[in-house]
Formats: sequence, structure tokens, C-alpha cells
Amino acid sequence: MSAEFKPVAYLKNSCPFCFKFVMFMAEAGLMDSINIVRIDGDNEEEMNRYRTLLQEKTGATASFPTVEIEPGQFSSDSEGLIQHFAALKGIDPTTLPGLAYYKENLFPAYIARFKELKALKEKFGQ
Repeated sequence: MSAEFKPVAYLKNSCPFCFKFVMFMAEAGLMDSINIVRIDGDNEEEMNRYRTLLQEKTGATASFPTVEIEPGQFSSDSEGLIQHFAALKGIDPTTLPGLAYYKENLFPAYIARFKELKALKEKFGQ
């Protein structure tokens, strides 16, 4: 990271991938090293504004989290972002018990519920 640039993290509320990234950053003591843009995923107008902004900046469909890790360089892979910031600061993410608990227990359960909800919405045409 350049000395003057501070990465910008675009995080959608209720996003399990965003939470995983924030969990790592908090537990690793790195929250002060990024700027956070919080996006209300329940607000369609706000979501559309950020989807458009991120698509313009990245040239890809917006997903979350998206972090501008260097000027004009974006990443949206939560595991890749964790590895990136861990490597920069010499941190082994496997030593963080809160992150491990989330990844091994809560995250899989959340993803399973998300898939069930998506299937139900498709089934009932919502």
C-alpha cells in the first residue's frame, strides 16, 4: 500500500462475506488501516447507486465486499482480501479464534439458509 492511500472497503450490511472480512480486520487490529463505506442492502436506491459506482470502477458486476486495495485496484474475494491484508501485516489468519469460529460454524450455516431462501424465492416467483 502506498503511504498516502488508505484502502476503501465497500461493505453491505447483512452480508456474510463482508462480516467475515470485517471480523478478520477487527480481530487482527487492522480496522484503522481502511476506510469503510457502509451500504444498506435493504435500501434499493442506495444499493443501485453503489452497484453502478462499483461497476464503473471495476468493470465487473458489483459484489461485496469490494475493497479498493490500491488506487484503481479492486478485489471482491473475501478470502483473498483476508490473505492480502494478513500478508501485508505478517498475520496468520488461522491464529484468530473469532474468525475461525465464524468460518467453521456461523458462516456455513448462514450460507445454507441463504441458499434455502433463494430456492424458495425462485419456487414462489419472488
